[in-house]
Amino acid sequence: MRSEVRFSSKRLLLTLMLCACSVILLQNYSVPAELSFTLKLCSLLLGLAVCFICFLPAVLLKKRSGGDLLSLVSRRSMLEQRAVGVFYAVYFLYASLYFLTPYCDMFCKKYYPDASPCLVAFLLLACCVYAAFKGANAITRFGIFLFVLAMLTNILMFGGSVSSLRFDSGAWAIEGGADAFARGVNYFATPCFIAAIFVCLAGEARLFKLRHPLIAVALTGLKFALVLFFITFAVGEYAQRQEYQTFVLSRVAHFGSFAGVESFYMALCTMSVFMIISLLLCCLCKSFNKSGSLPFTASFAVAAFVLHFIAASNNSVKEILTDPLLLNIFSICASVVVPLLYYFRSSFERSRHA
Repeated sequence: MRSEVRFSSKRLLLTLMLCACSVILLQNYSVPAELSFTLKLCSLLLGLAVCFICFLPAVLLKKRSGGDLLSLVSRRSMLEQRAVGVFYAVYFLYASLYFLTPYCDMFCKKYYPDASPCLVAFLLLACCVYAAFKGANAITRFGIFLFVLAMLTNILMFGGSVSSLRFDSGAWAIEGGADAFARGVNYFATPCFIAAIFVCLAGEARLFKLRHPLIAVALTGLKFALVLFFITFAVGEYAQRQEYQTFVLSRVAHFGSFAGVESFYMALCTMSVFMIISLLLCCLCKSFNKSGSLPFTASFAVAAFVLHFIAASNNSVKEILTDPLLLNIFSICASVVVPLLYYFRSSFERSRHA
C-alpha cells in the first residue's frame, strides 16, 4: 500500500462540495414538479441537513483518533478488514454507477447524439483510473482548477438568465403533497455520498475544523437554490417538459447575441463526475489497503464498465442503479452506521482498559 500525502482539509471539502454539485447538474425530473418553489427550498434545507448530520460520525472519529474509519479498521483482524472492505467496495461501485449512468445518458442525448454511451463511459473511466492511481492529493489539487471553472460557469449561466426572469407569484405558494415533499427531501439528501468519501479520506486531511463541512454543505445548498430559482423563474414550464433541466438552463442563458453556455456546463459536469469516480476509486482501493495499485484500481473500473453496459441495455437495471433512495440508504450506512459502530466500540475498549 502506498502511503498517501496529507493535504489541507479545506481543499478536501472544496473538492467534495464540487462533487456534490453534480447532483443538481444531472437532475432529470428529479425534483417533483408539483412542489411549489417555496416547498422545494424547504425540502432542500431538510435534505442538506441530513447531509451535514452524516458528516458528524467521521468528525467524531477524527477528533478522537486523528484518523479515519479505515485506519481504525486496519488495526483489526484480517477477516474484519475484508468484511468492511467488501461492504465499502459494493457501495463505492454503486455510487460510481449512480453518477456515471445519467452523465453518459445526458452527454449522448443532449450534447453529442452520435456518441455511444458505452464509449463515453470507457473513456471517462480510463481517465478516472489514472487519477485514482495518482492519489487523492492530486485529485484535490485538480479541485482548485474545477472551482475556477465552476465559478465561471455559474456566472455565465445565472448572469445570462437574469434578463429572462419572469416572477410568478404562484410559485411562492405552499403547494404540493406530502409524498412529493418526501421525494424532494430524498433527492436533496443524495449529496450525503460526500460524507461517505470523507469517512475514508478524513485521516489524510490536516488542520480540520468542524466549520469546513458546514461551509461545504452551505455552499452546496446555495448552488442548488440558485439552480432551482433560475429554472423556475427564467425557464419555467418549458424546463419541466425537458430532460436534464440544468442543461436546458445553460442552453437558454444568453448575453445579447451570444446565446448558450452548454459547453461550459458540459465541461463542469464532466469534471465533477470525473472527480467523484476518481475519489470513489481511491477510497475503494484504500479500503483494501491497495492504494496506488493500478491493476486493482483498473479491475474495479472494468466492473463498473460492465455494469454500465448492462444498465445501458436494460432499463430495470438502470432504474436500480439510479435510485436516490437506494443511494441514500447505502450512504447513511457507510457514513453513519458503520463509523458509529466503530466509535462506540473504541469508546468501550478505552473505558475497559482505563
